Amino acid sequence: MADEIDVEATAAELRRAVGQVKRRMRNSRSSDLSAPESSVLSRLDRNGPDNITGLARWDQVTPQTMGATVAALEARGFIERHPDPDDGRRFLLSLTPTGASQLHDIRDAATNNIAAALKAHLSPEEIRLIHDAAPLIERVAQYL
Repeated sequence: MADEIDVEATAAELRRAVGQVKRRMRNSRSSDLSAPESSVLSRLDRNGPDNITGLARWDQVTPQTMGATVAALEARGFIERHPDPDDGRRFLLSLTPTGASQLHDIRDAATNNIAAALKAHLSPEEIRLIHDAAPLIERVAQYL
């Protein structure tokens, strides 16, 4: 029964599993983008234009650290600045077509790696369990 499940032990197992997946995905990346750079591209793709302060808050870094990440992405043509229509002193950052293409290539490669591991090492029943659990894990992430 659900009442008998040790929530703290489940949380620890989930933390370990997610951490291991994250480390292995990071180590198998074929992209030359850093993790913070990939994070910024993903955030802009999912949520649209944002400013450095918003991106820094999301990634839990200082605006100065985010400024360096943004500068590197701008230099590569992956993001661009636009005046903020609500505040003329600020600017918004958005993906360029080149940045969007780079991000989608990274996501496709990661998805293909995960799919290959699922097919090669898990049964159809185990794949179904992961399929069913994925939305729940995403929901937990929203509350962290």
